Amino acid sequence: MTTRLLIVDDHPLFRSGLALTLTTALGFEIVEVGSAHEAIELAARTAFDLALVDVLMPITSGVALCHDLHELQPDCKVLMLSGIDDPEVIADLLRVPSSGFAIKTQSVPELVDAIHQVLGGLRYIPPTFAHGALDVVAEGSAERRFATLSRREREIFELLVDGYTNDDIAKRLFISRRTVESHRQRVMNKLSAHTLAALQRIFTRLGRIRR
Repeated sequence: MTTRLLIVDDHPLFRSGLALTLTTALGFEIVEVGSAHEAIELAARTAFDLALVDVLMPITSGVALCHDLHELQPDCKVLMLSGIDDPEVIADLLRVPSSGFAIKTQSVPELVDAIHQVLGGLRYIPPTFAHGALDVVAEGSAERRFATLSRREREIFELLVDGYTNDDIAKRLFISRRTVESHRQRVMNKLSAHTLAALQRIFTRLGRIRR
């Protein structure tokens, strides 16, 4: 069965060139679109094995699209493509439900290798990035984001990762459920976390920092 690959990038020349190159190198069935909106419309009716998603796109970012694709097609692997190789930006990418990231300046053989690794169930990080260094950056980023939380938001953050529901927190703190939901959304926005699991990973990083 032919592997189906989706390329999402708002730069037509780069997108078309990448599609042509990968069709030649891999022989996959490749579809290219120029926006997150087009990608979601397509993914709603067509199954893909892998999506290559540009991080920086107008209107809806590649990070937001990654979450949407994961909900629509949990079995579709997502490899983020970034033109930015700043470690702190990269550390943020590791928090999305993707199978890693590649840098746009990498060679074609390296990108082909990344695709094979991701389709094989592995998480890809370019060899130029030391995993340990990214962990340090990710922990520092988590600490800076945590510092922006108010006292009440920190209380709710800790209760959420301890497994308390919105109703439990409302009763415990003597506030309304709607107030809890509002605080919870602010916590997730400030920490760039879209799921409870993401909050728990951040909590684990913070624990390592403070030991």
